[in-house]
Amino acid sequence: MTPETSSQIGVLVMEYGEPTTLAEIVPYLTAHYHGHPPSPEDIAFMRERCLRVWSGDGGSSAARRLAAALADELMHRYGNRFQVALGARRWHPSVADALAHLVRMGVQQVVVLPLSPVASHMSLRSYQETLDRAHASLDQPVRVHLIPEWPELPGYVSALTTNAAITLERLAGSERHWVALLAIAHSVAESARKPETDYQWRLRRMMQRLVAALGCAGGYLAYYSAEGPGQWLGPDVLVALEEIARAGFGHVLAVPINSVYDNVEVCYELDVRMAERAAALGLKYARSAIPNAAPALIADLATLVADATAVFDTAG
Repeated sequence: MTPETSSQIGVLVMEYGEPTTLAEIVPYLTAHYHGHPPSPEDIAFMRERCLRVWSGDGGSSAARRLAAALADELMHRYGNRFQVALGARRWHPSVADALAHLVRMGVQQVVVLPLSPVASHMSLRSYQETLDRAHASLDQPVRVHLIPEWPELPGYVSALTTNAAITLERLAGSERHWVALLAIAHSVAESARKPETDYQWRLRRMMQRLVAALGCAGGYLAYYSAEGPGQWLGPDVLVALEEIARAGFGHVLAVPINSVYDNVEVCYELDVRMAERAAALGLKYARSAIPNAAPALIADLATLVADATAVFDTAG
């Protein structure tokens, strides 16, 4: 099947969503809490996080830039075969709006690409529920294929490793025997009935591979943004920093291993919360850049999306 003779394919790039102005904070948090109004404390905390991360009193969408770069790459390779839309699970344009837009463009088959390389049971369930609601709101059905995760994508691994190596060189040079690598990822809730052992295992394997590739003296895995009732994956990133200090390391390299694009949540953890605690502990601290629209990542995401369309060649 050639690009000229094949039907158009929709690509729904799925993100979580975040505000980009102070005025958006209250409606964003309302959406985050499934329509319930946020407390004054939650509003103040979100406002502080945004102002500490943004260069001014407004931000921009790195997810939107990544989706645009993917659209350009697909256009360069395949002409008009692919139509790309960005949809947010908890903001706008919503996943439902993005899917409806693709249908209006005439597509009947949609590949869904979540911007999260490693999926937990919790996130996969949320992806599918969001897609099911969006699909139910359409006037006409379309075929939808969800790419569940892509932790081994070479372009992602390459961008992650390259960015970490650049930061490590600035941090410690040849004195890597003083450096502990701290890999961080978003925490998720789990229970005896819904353990997240696979999610933890894949993250730990990514951390171990980075430690080996970079030659760091030690490796740690920690989590951020545990919120709500129940048991959440730990340790927290600040607890891990304390453990690193107690172990006698002088340097710590923080690497967000499951974040593809800059966003307020992860940047606040890296640049404010963790940086301040590391300084208080006397640790020399640096954090690796997030891949964002790195050419190697965009190229391999385009290949991943194109390969995923094979599922539509089957009967049905």
